Amino acid sequence: MRKLQKLLCIVFFPIIGLSSISAQATDKYLFSNKIFNLQFLYNYHVPSGNYANTFGNYSGVGFGGMLKTKKNWTFSGEGNFLFGNEIRATGILDQLVSSGGFISSTSGNPGNYMVNMRGFSFYLQGGRVFAWNKKNMNSGILLKGGIGFIQHKIGFNLKENNMPQLDENYAKGYDRLSNGFSVNQFIGYNHQSINRLINFYIGLEFMMAQTVNRRGFNYDEMKFDLGNKLDQSVSVRFGWMIPIYLNTKEENEFQFR
Repeated sequence: MRKLQKLLCIVFFPIIGLSSISAQATDKYLFSNKIFNLQFLYNYHVPSGNYANTFGNYSGVGFGGMLKTKKNWTFSGEGNFLFGNEIRATGILDQLVSSGGFISSTSGNPGNYMVNMRGFSFYLQGGRVFAWNKKNMNSGILLKGGIGFIQHKIGFNLKENNMPQLDENYAKGYDRLSNGFSVNQFIGYNHQSINRLINFYIGLEFMMAQTVNRRGFNYDEMKFDLGNKLDQSVSVRFGWMIPIYLNTKEENEFQFR
């Protein structure tokens, strides 16, 4: 828990620090819009540490909403579906392999299955857009951090229902289903076009999570797995936004006349 407390400091202190510096130039944000953005998200994750011992690189797609105030503070929420095909924990099924070098089906033939990564995450985030162009005060460097929840597991996709070794019950001893509290931090560029047609953000996101194996016992290792784990990843994030401008008619006329 102390590690996560430190991580929370890492997430939010840069936002507070930059905000205090920019407070001296608050007047330049007078002509920024209040906007609610619907977000369609894509992340390409590169795990590190113990997390990388189980999973290779994976992707995430998600949906959310972000409110940007007239002073360029941002508040957002999102949900993501995580998926990938690279599993680095290749030895988890070794004890199921027959002398012929394959996992057999009930007919004695090689079983037809695939192994993948599946998961999901939810986050609430806060941050700020630091604009530098007075002609478009809605765009600039976006710095934000969030807290949330993440869950992931090794998925076994059986092409036919003829492998009892990996049916719904036995797969739980191998899938490493884990979840827990997570924090993330994003830095990148946020663009809201003046003509309101092209709206996106892109940058790097850093994720850290303290997770626990919810199965508790691994069949392949024949031992309990009860300790906390620190999962980490760096990802390239792209978000496409559909904006809904919330300014009144008078405010918009004042800004653009």
